[in-house]
Amino acid sequence: MTDTRDVVLQAARQLFGERGYGAVTIREIAIAAGVSPAMVMKVGGSKEQLHADATPLEPEPLPRDIPLEGLGEVLVRRMLNRREEDGAEPWLRALYLIADAPDRASARSDFRERFLSRFEHLADRADDPVHDLVRRQADQLACLMVGLAAGTRSIRLLDPDGTDLEVVVSEYGALVQQVLDRMVAGSAQDA
Repeated sequence: MTDTRDVVLQAARQLFGERGYGAVTIREIAIAAGVSPAMVMKVGGSKEQLHADATPLEPEPLPRDIPLEGLGEVLVRRMLNRREEDGAEPWLRALYLIADAPDRASARSDFRERFLSRFEHLADRADDPVHDLVRRQADQLACLMVGLAAGTRSIRLLDPDGTDLEVVVSEYGALVQQVLDRMVAGSAQDA
């Protein structure tokens, strides 16, 4: 049953992450997992519980000692690797978690803490003008990452069979790195 549970949760994680809670049916999860809808319900108990159980820890935290230099490529490579491994995409899932949340303001705050706090802490004080600059640039970083997630997962752009993914890592990673570099430069203005 553990293997079946893992397969069902993986299928649910992927479908919920790509399309959101409301757009996914138990039948679709069953088809993706290769089991019956009754088995999905046995594993999950309810669609709501299945959604909660399938929610990945997002994103897998980056070690704090990874330097910001070159981090753009690291972030893009991690996203493309998750797609290749058919893993859940936290950046895309965040959209649906916020949209489906009973308290969207709290969900947005949670997103900011889980996804952007490392970058926002470059500016130490909330009353500092640099804080607004760094926060805006963190928002831009999130937009770049969510856009890549939506493009590669929902729209199925940058097909791995016809795209040199190392070029994507290099080119898109450079875009992400530009934002990261502006954050570092902005926070250095405060020093």
